[in-house]
Amino acid sequence: MQIGEVYAEGRRRVTDLVGGLTGEEAATRVPTCPEWSVADVVAHLAGISADILTGNIGGIGTDEWTEAQVAARRGRTVAELVAEWSEQGPRVEELAVHFPERVAAQWVMDLTSHEHDIRCALRRPGARDSDGVAIGADFLLSQGLHTAITAAGLPALEVRAGERSWHVGAGDPAGVLEASAFDLLRSFSGRRSAAQIRALAWPVDPEPYLPVLRFGPFTISEVDIDE
Repeated sequence: MQIGEVYAEGRRRVTDLVGGLTGEEAATRVPTCPEWSVADVVAHLAGISADILTGNIGGIGTDEWTEAQVAARRGRTVAELVAEWSEQGPRVEELAVHFPERVAAQWVMDLTSHEHDIRCALRRPGARDSDGVAIGADFLLSQGLHTAITAAGLPALEVRAGERSWHVGAGDPAGVLEASAFDLLRSFSGRRSAAQIRALAWPVDPEPYLPVLRFGPFTISEVDIDE
């Protein structure tokens, strides 16, 4: 599938998920983005499409950039946010074929992460084997985690999710870390606590690896995430 089609599938899943929410449900705090409500997450997603179309990409991915998207839309209903995103999203999806590969993968990873943030908040799990999950996990492992482990000089790992595998870090791997693509996506994008990350099937002591999981905008959740 084209990257724009993958994004469109994720966008439709999110809009279907939030389309009928009450005001109280839209105000639900998101455990994996504790400063935001469900409506704020949708505002961020709608804001990304708007910013791409207007060329407002200075500071892309920073906290300031994302918070400006949310602040500009605070007070709008979820229906209004969905209407904006549904009008602008397809235009960006048509342009996505021209995105650099890394940017396209990051764009899908962000949407997919936030889809599951919303699902977590609303207690409505699903779509854990989507193309977006596979692309998001691949981006985090092949880009962020590979770079972070290499820079820290930690032993390399082979990471497996089903039939997919990644060589993460430099040199021969010290062992195999195996998990689902969904658990890898959530673990390495700040959606799991240190205790939950330690509980993965590590082939080596995970403790030296925990600090390097704070790469890019990501951190480690201060509390266990139940989803």
